[in-house]
Amino acid sequence: MRLASATACLALLLPLAACTGGGDDATTFCEQSESTLAEVDAAGTLGDDTAGFVDAVSEISDGFTQADPPSEIADDWRTLGGVFADLDEQLQAVDPEDQDAVAAALTGFSEQANSTSLADASDRVSRYIAENCTE
Repeated sequence: MRLASATACLALLLPLAACTGGGDDATTFCEQSESTLAEVDAAGTLGDDTAGFVDAVSEISDGFTQADPPSEIADDWRTLGGVFADLDEQLQAVDPEDQDAVAAALTGFSEQANSTSLADASDRVSRYIAENCTE
């Protein structure tokens, strides 16, 4: 099953520090993004739990949508969220028991996760969080 490789991509995609506070301007975003980033980490530990992975991706996608990023990283945050929204849409359209269909959805995700533009967006979001969200 390719779920293990997809969860590994999650860990590489978002090497983001957890938000624990920060200045007044950053506090709201840090609080909103903390649970989303924790879900990304948790999804990487699901192993071969395909149904759990599908649910986790849906929660991650919702988290990216609900967070209100600061303007300097808003485009990057939407880029990251878009990848999860695409994966969520693909996974919702297949039966989690159909390993071939799940594998096909994960292949598309892996290709997106390996793009330079996504890596750059992840780097900029990571840098913002490191500078504004840690105590």
